Amino acid sequence: MINIVTLKGTKYMVDVGFGGNGPTAPLPLQDGLIHNRIYPSGMRLIYSNIESIHTDPTQCVWSFQVRQSEGEKWQTQYCFTETEFLPQDYEIMNFWTSRSRKSIFTQSILLAKMVMEREKLVGSLTMFTAEAKRRVGGEVVESRTCQTERERVEVLREWFGIRLTEEEEKGIEGLATELKG
Repeated sequence: MINIVTLKGTKYMVDVGFGGNGPTAPLPLQDGLIHNRIYPSGMRLIYSNIESIHTDPTQCVWSFQVRQSEGEKWQTQYCFTETEFLPQDYEIMNFWTSRSRKSIFTQSILLAKMVMEREKLVGSLTMFTAEAKRRVGGEVVESRTCQTERERVEVLREWFGIRLTEEEEKGIEGLATELKG
């Protein structure tokens, strides 16, 4: 889910929830304009037809793309339109992503936190299921694989600043995301 915000006549795409490969700042809806991400990576929006999907060549969407460094291939992370959604639309989308066994959010633990130094974005902390990574300048500088829930709770506290109560720690028991090691 993204938001489109209009300021002084300019529309911006705002996304605070996509994760490690998501945008790191609001992006104006301008086709092809390249923005800095976490050095040396870049990000941009492209307004185009998705040839492999659309049968109507005039049907276009905005695609958010990233590349890890200059000269590398752009990778599309997701697409969106400027269609306004209603509260009921969000309710059903949220219900599906939080309940369906087909949703990555019910099968994995996903976290992303951006790292700032002196008001400059320099890296990120990510966790995907049992694997936590600390990246600075696009390079992995530390990696930790959790074998048990106790280890994962430690990483949540030490790396992400998330402190769980005992009751919250037990909340994962019996779920597909529980580490059984």
